Amino acid sequence: MSFKKFYLKLKKKVSFLVFDVVVCGAGPAGATAARELAQAGLKVLLCEKDKIPRYKPCGGGLTKKAWGELPPGWEALVEDVACQVIFYHREKQPLEVTFEGPVVKLIMRDRLDFWLVEKASTAGAEVRDGYRVERIVEEEGQVRIYAGRESFKARVIIGADGARSLVARQLPFRLARALGIALECELPVPERILDKYRHSLVLSYGNIPGGYAWVFPKATHLSVGIGSFNRRVKNLKSLFQKFCQGLELPLQPGIRCRGTLIPSAIPGEVSLNTSNGLLVGDAAGLVDPFSGEGLYYALKSGRLAAATVFSFFQGRGELREYSKAINSQLLPHLHYAHRIARVVYAFTPLIHRLVLANREVARRLVEVLCGARTYPELWEYLYARYRIFQRNFF
Repeated sequence: MSFKKFYLKLKKKVSFLVFDVVVCGAGPAGATAARELAQAGLKVLLCEKDKIPRYKPCGGGLTKKAWGELPPGWEALVEDVACQVIFYHREKQPLEVTFEGPVVKLIMRDRLDFWLVEKASTAGAEVRDGYRVERIVEEEGQVRIYAGRESFKARVIIGADGARSLVARQLPFRLARALGIALECELPVPERILDKYRHSLVLSYGNIPGGYAWVFPKATHLSVGIGSFNRRVKNLKSLFQKFCQGLELPLQPGIRCRGTLIPSAIPGEVSLNTSNGLLVGDAAGLVDPFSGEGLYYALKSGRLAAATVFSFFQGRGELREYSKAINSQLLPHLHYAHRIARVVYAFTPLIHRLVLANREVARRLVEVLCGARTYPELWEYLYARYRIFQRNFF
């Protein structure tokens, strides 16, 4: 066989494409990074292994601090707003904390993700869904990405491919995360029950080791779930059913529940960059280890990654600046959240009595989630008043 025939045969089998940036994973973090970089004029490929839109197990709570991380127009996706948070201990002894305005706005993840991907596409990113990246090789000054019969070259790859990130496994990052587990279903309920939960978030702890259960209202149903920051928890489905029974929520036979991993941050300095790669969102372990919130950190890390990559292309910075930004801006707060979680989830009966006696604790917690306060401030408040937080658990 002549060289020309061999080359044409090889070219037919494997096509080669070149991009400035390839983003793996089209969730909030990946779609945000792709949009920002495409708007800056870079040639961007955004790829997602599933067909879009796709369902994602997620409470769908956008906290107040996340609102500013979204492009204009996202309000049209809102299905309900929560001005009240109700804390239970094992579905009993409710404590209601009410605010003058919304503290969380409720959305469905499939709709939010689809909308963000459309924004990235409109900005100029090439979007490929149902497209599975299989292998990543870091070469000098670039990465080569293999997907089926295609091979891409890119100067930078951004891993936004979730808790089971292929990018994280195949490139030499250093993570500090713990994997938890959650189970959620979209529960159809009669209108009278839906009305009961409108404009409120229900959180119940003590019913699962190292975590809590929740009810979040949507336009036509309730998002109901339970999760633990310890993935070794057993009998998750039976704990979920017990939670629903405790609140008298009707579970129809055969209703589908879906599981997901929770990659929460734990103490330790991370390296979320390689020579030509970055990790964002769940792939980077950027999930609140107390509340389980991931949307704000996904959106924020996506924007930070995009800013870092653009500076890198302009010759004004290196990719390691992204790791520095995460270690200085986000992780110190999440490490304090981890401290608080260690105490709260270990002593839930005592903590609930404490909260019932001092409602300010619950109010301050919600204010942290809104961005009006910080976890270091909440820790300082708790440490100064309660001996249980002064014990050396760390």
